[in-house]
Amino acid sequence: MKEKVIVALSGGVDSSVAAALAVQAGCEVIGVTLRLKHPDPAFSSAQLCASRNDEAAVEQVVRTLGITHRYIEGFGRFRERVLEPSAREYMAGRTPNPCCDCNLLVKFGILADLAEELGAARVLTGHYAKLSHETAGAVLRRGDDPRKDQSYFLYRLTQRELGKLSFPVGAMEKSEVRRIAAGLGLVTSQKPDSQDACFQVGGECFGETLRRLCGLAAKPGRFVYRGRTVGRHAGAHAFTIGQRKGLNVALGVPAYVVSIDPESGDVRLETDPEALLSRSFTVRRAAWQLGVPPEGDEMEVQIRYRSRAVPCRIEPGADGGLRVVPADPLRAVTPGQAAVFYRGDVLLGGGVIDHAD
Repeated sequence: MKEKVIVALSGGVDSSVAAALAVQAGCEVIGVTLRLKHPDPAFSSAQLCASRNDEAAVEQVVRTLGITHRYIEGFGRFRERVLEPSAREYMAGRTPNPCCDCNLLVKFGILADLAEELGAARVLTGHYAKLSHETAGAVLRRGDDPRKDQSYFLYRLTQRELGKLSFPVGAMEKSEVRRIAAGLGLVTSQKPDSQDACFQVGGECFGETLRRLCGLAAKPGRFVYRGRTVGRHAGAHAFTIGQRKGLNVALGVPAYVVSIDPESGDVRLETDPEALLSRSFTVRRAAWQLGVPPEGDEMEVQIRYRSRAVPCRIEPGADGGLRVVPADPLRAVTPGQAAVFYRGDVLLGGGVIDHAD
């Protein structure tokens, strides 16, 4: 009897190859595509994730591989659990990472529920990450291609989701994934990788897209440099710590955002890059992969998807948070972003940056 598996098909090359490898392994494959597009054409027609080619690509992959497939409408859940909380974070002067929340609260939650409903043994996706199943539970690891590793975005997943997951391309290089897709005649073989937040509208920052979606009022204010007003802006939600481009402030030298006051709307600037360095920061809402904090306080921390993990230690912080002390000061530690902890290639857990000390 064939093993029944669910494969999340996004219309990209990675999920396409994940499905193809499952077919080659003799599995009964059910392709599933989550529809997260806004029902209003004013948003969906401009949404970067709403490419007209995505569903056409899914249909071609399904036909070529000869698998069954279904769509699941997920926008209501996506809006309630991810977009609206993210909008509130931007309005509070923070910069959220909605992908981490979406993976737990929308995508993998829906897929795990469907797997139980259909009696599927596993859920497969095209993420560049790896899993090992050990006595203590499922252990998430970095993907082998360091340029594509996506484990950072998966830190919130619990043992319920991890116990059913499989990442068929996690041990592969991207070039090998594209070669397999081309050999099978899949239209996704040369499809470019997505580069932006999935709900982002072209031509505007993600914070502005979410503000419009949720009907929230912008908080205009001043650009402040060393105590004096050097310009004005239309909304503090449009900026993030460390931002340099798009400020339209002429100081003669590059200026960076170092703080955002959501009450007054003031965005404070600095020209000294040293002003962006933090020697410690606080993390809240910690989630550990095995359900409990790891033994020992020394590990590495990664504060952005594209940043390098650096050695750090963690200490108990105030009000149940964690104080993270990196071995060297970190640049532009941003409230709202994910701080993810590793030991080598093993993902230990993570949390949300509350403030830099």
